[in-house]
Amino acid sequence: MPFLQSRPVNFPRVVAFIVFSLIFGIALLFAIVKLSGSGEIQFKLGDDVFEVGDAEKFAERIREDNSPIPFSSLSGARPIYVQHVGVDPVVGWFAIDARSPSDPMNCGLNWDIEAQVFIDGCDETSSFPDNGEGLTRFQVTITDLGIIEIDLNQIYAPDND
Repeated sequence: MPFLQSRPVNFPRVVAFIVFSLIFGIALLFAIVKLSGSGEIQFKLGDDVFEVGDAEKFAERIREDNSPIPFSSLSGARPIYVQHVGVDPVVGWFAIDARSPSDPMNCGLNWDIEAQVFIDGCDETSSFPDNGEGLTRFQVTITDLGIIEIDLNQIYAPDND
């Protein structure tokens, strides 16, 4: 049985391929960095709208627990409280930034179940009402199917009610 002989390696061709690949890779990396810094490309990690779930079920849970529902973000950068105030499960929803207004990088908001207020974790003398007035809040909508949706890129504007 005859053995197959291997072809001789064409070193100039291999070197040319490696050099071309490196130049192309560096140029591509440079282009990505340049475009991302110019604002023409935006990196989007995650959805703009956070779908919480059924408004009636969550309103009942909040009412039974006497407490808003905390949601932590995957990156820890934007944790929120979802709060419902009132008896109608279609209105009275608030999504509140759970970071401390006095030191958002190091502290969070705490919920005082007895007083039914938010307390600044860095400044315990600062409290905020159950609807989060005075804190950063995000736009909440209830869909036609009764699902709570929070737009984490849209700051809540009270005059939109």
